[in-house]
Amino acid sequence: MKPRVYLIIFFLLIPVQASLFELISLAGIKPDLGLALVYIIGLLTGPAEAALAGLGIGLLQDIGSASVLGFSGISRGLVGLFAGLLGQRVLNISSPSNSLFLAAFCLLEGIVVTIFMQMLYGSVPIFSLIAGRVLPQAVYTGLLGLLLLQLMNNREFIVSLTRRALQKEF
Repeated sequence: MKPRVYLIIFFLLIPVQASLFELISLAGIKPDLGLALVYIIGLLTGPAEAALAGLGIGLLQDIGSASVLGFSGISRGLVGLFAGLLGQRVLNISSPSNSLFLAAFCLLEGIVVTIFMQMLYGSVPIFSLIAGRVLPQAVYTGLLGLLLLQLMNNREFIVSLTRRALQKEF
């Protein structure tokens, strides 16, 4: 992707996630815009660039939420890596199955975070947290990703986002 697109994402991610997504929260559950963007970057660019973008977006979200620094960076970097591999080998950007893969990545990340919280803090209600919070957020994030991909399903729009080296693929 073009550097200016990354700059826009980095400046707008936290404010949009915190303010606009509060309006569309359902029972306190909001979709994860950062994870959806990392997944889309992986589909558009490739594994290496998506892993670096995921690392950066995850670190930005860690700083913005005052959570354990680096944990989201590592997990988002891995999501970007695997999304890039899927985009290169398996998936088409216009496929509706992208929402299932994005929801699966979000669910897996939520389960890992829940287990990490259990190890760090102890006495965390794992199953109720997964069923009541992680699973609905994964579905909601998958739907957000599908909506974003459908809005981007225009060749001219994708070409305007990507660098010239990647444009020949689209």
